[in-house]
Amino acid sequence: MLGTGLEIAGGCLNVTKDLRQDFDLSFDEACNELLESDSKTLIINLGSVTYINSTYIGMIAATYFQAQASGKSLKVIAKGSVLSILKAAGFEGFIQLEEFAG
Repeated sequence: MLGTGLEIAGGCLNVTKDLRQDFDLSFDEACNELLESDSKTLIINLGSVTYINSTYIGMIAATYFQAQASGKSLKVIAKGSVLSILKAAGFEGFIQLEEFAG
């Protein structure tokens, strides 16, 4: 069972809660569940997230590498400062980043 603020629909993990330390186990479980999806393109939708700490940046990177090892791709959707943080972390070089349009 996923924590509040997390929902998986098909190959998309929708996150509606800021990514702070108290949420890390639920997010890790959700990423693992996402990796089990039959979809070849996995999406982490952070469009509603306004804060992300380094723990989650590491989890997203690990999810990317696990997806790649399984022949899948990962796209992360984010907006504003979260998108800027992901770009500053170097994700733009290997993870497909998309600006949230909602």
